[in-house]
Amino acid sequence: MSPIRCLQLFLALISMESAKVWAEGMTHHTKPDEPTILWSRPVAVPTPAPSRVVIEGLETDGRFVPRAVSFPDDEPDKATKAPLPRGENLLGRFAPAGVVLETDAFHFPRPARLRLVVAGVGSGEPLGLSAVKRNEDATSVPQAFVTADGGSLQLPSNPTNERPDRNGVINCTAGHASFRISSVSLQPDFPPGALSPTGTWLWEAEAWLARPKQIEEWAVTSRLDRIFLQLKIDNWEVADRNALAEFVTRMGKREISVHAVDGDPAMVAGDGLDDALRRVAAIRSYQFTSQPSARLAGLQFDIEPYLLADFAFDSAAIWARWAQAIQAISSAWGEPVCVVVPFWMRDSEAGAAAVAAARPSISGLTVMAYRTETGEVTALSEPWLAWGTLNQLPISIAIENGPLGVEVHRTFVRAETGSLQLTEGGTATVSLLSQPIPVRQGALAYAFHDETRINPERISFMNDRGKLAVARAELARLLVAWPSFDALMIHALDGTDRGRGGPAHPDSGGQSQ
Repeated sequence: MSPIRCLQLFLALISMESAKVWAEGMTHHTKPDEPTILWSRPVAVPTPAPSRVVIEGLETDGRFVPRAVSFPDDEPDKATKAPLPRGENLLGRFAPAGVVLETDAFHFPRPARLRLVVAGVGSGEPLGLSAVKRNEDATSVPQAFVTADGGSLQLPSNPTNERPDRNGVINCTAGHASFRISSVSLQPDFPPGALSPTGTWLWEAEAWLARPKQIEEWAVTSRLDRIFLQLKIDNWEVADRNALAEFVTRMGKREISVHAVDGDPAMVAGDGLDDALRRVAAIRSYQFTSQPSARLAGLQFDIEPYLLADFAFDSAAIWARWAQAIQAISSAWGEPVCVVVPFWMRDSEAGAAAVAAARPSISGLTVMAYRTETGEVTALSEPWLAWGTLNQLPISIAIENGPLGVEVHRTFVRAETGSLQLTEGGTATVSLLSQPIPVRQGALAYAFHDETRINPERISFMNDRGKLAVARAELARLLVAWPSFDALMIHALDGTDRGRGGPAHPDSGGQSQ
């Protein structure tokens, strides 16, 4: 979903909720010194009651706009191994132990085609190079050799979901030898193609309707092989179907596939899901009544149910509805559909269960790994690419290039008096108040403690085309190590078009409109 659409949804939800609680406040808070509820959200409260509450939001026009609630884990962080990054010098990641390179707090990436590459300068006899399980000795016969110019070792692909717990071992030989290591890295054992699969989304039909030739040339120049369009549906029929057919045909001649994309958080159930199914029926009708060259290459849904207010109250139920919605959409489409998911979805049991339940209805996943450092992107992508490889499911990795506001996390701690209130009981509610209040019967108070501001440039390339080009080339080189990798998706590929993805209109002079 477009970040701008998300922000509009946030503001709409917040406005409605604020209006409701304001009305309730006018009814129940008659004393002039009583605080006003500025924002509230139903939540599922962990037991025991949390010592900290974090309100996540965006800074919009100088104002803090809340959007979500989280409860940081009060338990000490459990040591969780992360995958070793690909394509960078790992010497700082290894803990030296003689000639054993300990992976320490990292693990080798799961089913990926990688080589362990050792570079440096040496002399004398070659040294042995092996990758062995932790606490096991290397075999007498090395798996590979390190010569004076360095060496490399093809790593086993490890066709399971278990994190490989291996170390790198450099064996001394019977003869005289020396070697000064300058770098150790993991490199894809797979040559990148001449053209890496890359796609983007166009969220507004006006772009390709009004300027189809410009969009076509822009897509070719941008080296895209796929485009996802959000279609206009009027009276439950695809609008401008002739123009769509012509556009799909033109793009096909340039070897660029065109897909439909749709989605809204409300589509997980009820009227929202009914609306989704009617839209699917309209697009399916277009497919069946169009010439083969004019047919869409597929259908993608980007629902993002975690944007709903109820998600904080019962995320497990919301994820279960998400899975059911994907199944219903796939059934209406007549075949599996592509689905967009956040990188953190499988971190929770409910999210992982939802993906597993919907798996037969999914033709491919696009994972929103919205970070600008390639090491972070590959680390966030590794669990999904491993899962996709083991489940024979294509996985696309998405990065963000559009305009983003500053994300703000405000932490509140338990106190005798505070401007955040957590009511206890059947349906718990977190409320931000206009002024501090003391602890009350059935309600805990939390005082403001600190604020963390997240630089949007950590999440989005912000239309820095040079930085994006470098990251795009590096990710294309690294991600091919996984057999499941399908494409790199770039949201708002041209950020000048108000974050909607397409090139700026010529009249705008390349500036935001």
